[in-house]
Amino acid sequence: MTSASLQSRTPTPHFRTDRAGSAFLVLGGIAFFLGGGLHPKDSGSGDKLAQLHDMLVSSMWYPSHAVLLAAMALIAAGIIAIRRPGHLEPRMARLADIVAGISVLATFGMLIHFFAATGASAIADGDSTFVIEVHTWNETIVNPLWGVAIAALALAGGLTRTFGNRIVMALGVVGGLCFALATATIAYTDAFDPLFPVSSLLGVWAVAVGVIGLVRHA
Repeated sequence: MTSASLQSRTPTPHFRTDRAGSAFLVLGGIAFFLGGGLHPKDSGSGDKLAQLHDMLVSSMWYPSHAVLLAAMALIAAGIIAIRRPGHLEPRMARLADIVAGISVLATFGMLIHFFAATGASAIADGDSTFVIEVHTWNETIVNPLWGVAIAALALAGGLTRTFGNRIVMALGVVGGLCFALATATIAYTDAFDPLFPVSSLLGVWAVAVGVIGLVRHA
């Protein structure tokens, strides 16, 4: 058996890591889509604190945010895995580094968001808590930053065919920007709330990118 033949039959770490990263993106995208669908809705009446209280006391708060927490963690893991040395050209690697870091931060932010329901009684009494304050800053700053980062990765990754392709990149760009705008404004206005369903395209993008990666490395 020649050395060339042996190499052709031996999977490389590059193949295994890309496959793992693609699988994480598929699972993360599915979880993001499902988590958004499970997210509780407010009554639409009262001020923003009253609307937040409606969602916090919903029985679906914890299930939906557990799924969204898993989604962000899986998408972060997928980006980190694909970012491994040698998988991307330098400029894409630097962008992936930035997006991976923001994704890890957003995952921790979602963990705090998960526990925001513990402050429901304080809101009902007209007060606030540390968790609620951090939750508000997370919604206003970290989540929009993550949405913009995913949109940037989708655009650059689609053009270079490293994260998806030029067909599916629109899903990530639109979904990421809609998620960014909706989360940045939710604490202050209802005007952009209709963008939340559109932001589920971010999950569809992650699934599509993951599937394309699995097919390429099959």
